[in-house]
Amino acid sequence: MRRLNFLDGLRGWGAVFVVLFHVFCEGLPINACFDSYVRLLIPFNGGVAVLVFFVVSGFSLSVRYLADGNIQSWSKLVAGRYLRLAIPIFAACVLVHVVTVCGFLDPPGDRLAKFSPFLSFTPTLGHLLQFALFDVFFRYSGADTYIAPLWTMSVELFGSFVVLLAIVVVRPLPGRPLLLFGLAGLVLWLAPTEFTAMLALFPAGAALADCFDRGWVDATPKPIALVFLAIGCLAPIVLPYSVTAWGLAGALSLTFGCIALPRVRAWLSGAISVHLGKISFPLYLVHGPVICFVGEPLTRHVGDGLLLKVLVQIVVVALSFAAAYVFLPVNEFAIRIAHRFAKSVTSPFFISPAAAER
Repeated sequence: MRRLNFLDGLRGWGAVFVVLFHVFCEGLPINACFDSYVRLLIPFNGGVAVLVFFVVSGFSLSVRYLADGNIQSWSKLVAGRYLRLAIPIFAACVLVHVVTVCGFLDPPGDRLAKFSPFLSFTPTLGHLLQFALFDVFFRYSGADTYIAPLWTMSVELFGSFVVLLAIVVVRPLPGRPLLLFGLAGLVLWLAPTEFTAMLALFPAGAALADCFDRGWVDATPKPIALVFLAIGCLAPIVLPYSVTAWGLAGALSLTFGCIALPRVRAWLSGAISVHLGKISFPLYLVHGPVICFVGEPLTRHVGDGLLLKVLVQIVVVALSFAAAYVFLPVNEFAIRIAHRFAKSVTSPFFISPAAAER
């Protein structure tokens, strides 16, 4: 099956929007008034961008299996998923650990108020191993985190297995898209918290993938696709936050509109968008430390000067991209290791007919 480049584009621009949100709104805003308004715009809305990540993950993990039913490829996704996420996360946490141990982070009391709770623990090797390999996925705590945006990783891991299990169950059944959308609704209904409700976006993404495989997305009239795109862009402005409002009404509609509109899909499949997709995970991992180690002290020392604050924001964004490129080999290494591990684990269970005859 050909690679769907527009998924890379969605990931790439989603990562850029998260960086813009954390730099210009959440982390280093010019002032509270600017923050309250600009975060409603999609390019600066990290909430919708993260929810789009979950929809796209559900789409990308399921689209191939729903199309061809290749259980061997599905098994490799299951076997390699943890390593694919854990290796880059561990490497990023190691870098933060080393920088912290070397004394390049000011004490909590000296930092800006919103940064004082982060990295306030005593960094030890045991804490590093436990957090980066286990707690980040199964027992995340903001007080113990090395990188604040890693709160999404437990949702990503559990959501991946939810959707991978779901597509195996529903593929032989008629009405697969309805069943997957029904599963998303059931998760939303039963979820005890907004955090667990985000798992619903993975089967919703799988349902969208099945609609795409069937050609229904391409057959959507352009006016309807434009309506969905507009709903996705306006959701943060007109709706208060909830996973249902910003997730299903916002992120899912935005993803559908982007895919259903040929010009938008072509732009997302273009060289720049695909390249952003290539660095999206490294960018997501490293921009938090750049804000913490560079942006926070710079902002603290420049005072209230508007132009200087904007200059700091631009510097932090540029350094985040530079750090992502430096970190890119780690991400590519993780992909290779995950593939090799998955192949070694699953190959004994899948013997080719020619090998069986011999």
